[in-house]
Amino acid sequence: MIKLLWYLYFSIYLSISSLKLIKIKYIQKKSPKESEILAYRAVQNIAKYVLRVTKSSVKVSGIENIPKGNCVFIANHQAIFDGFALLAYIDKPFGFVAKKEIKKIPLVSSWLKSIGSIYINRQSPRKSIKTIQEGVERINDGYSMLIFPEGTRSLASKMNSFKKGSMKLAIKSKACIVPITIDGTYNVLEVGTKVMGNQINMVIHKPIYVNSLSKEEQQDLGEYVQNIIEEELKNICNLKKSRE
Repeated sequence: MIKLLWYLYFSIYLSISSLKLIKIKYIQKKSPKESEILAYRAVQNIAKYVLRVTKSSVKVSGIENIPKGNCVFIANHQAIFDGFALLAYIDKPFGFVAKKEIKKIPLVSSWLKSIGSIYINRQSPRKSIKTIQEGVERINDGYSMLIFPEGTRSLASKMNSFKKGSMKLAIKSKACIVPITIDGTYNVLEVGTKVMGNQINMVIHKPIYVNSLSKEEQQDLGEYVQNIIEEELKNICNLKKSRE
């Protein structure tokens, strides 16, 4: 399947699937939390369908590390397809901390809003602080959030440095952090020509409890979390090379 055809197919499929948003918005008036759970299940089904249609093989380990309570998922960011992989295999409702540009994408932005996602404007420190505070309030209300601290896609099996202040959401909310390593998503749509039959790897690491960290450890938290994710990424890459 060529990429242009895939995007056309997905647009049609998403348009049809988005009819469910009418029911979700109706339920939201009576029970916001129930509507977000319903929306997450719908988005999760969309993600699973997309993985199935693209014949993406996903190897996931560490599912048992997902805590029962709310948390902040922190993942490396290789490609657009990260979102599909994460939604399909994390069976705990969460919203994304997404860049503000995504708000301009029809239907996609509506679905992200329905699961409680928030948008950050990195060009405006004042607005960024306001967004982080909004995320903290959501976490304190019992929701989980996911953030890509690199701020942009790497489009390769490597990582960019975490943005300064990317740990504030977890530190201010005192929620536990669950690091996630993803590899191979960039091959599906954004690199090369092979849309079908790519291998994706995902490792969910053990949670880090912010409350148990000293002030010094919290100051180095970004570097610590990045090292966890990056070391696993190197392990995945080395294993792929040994099989070639």
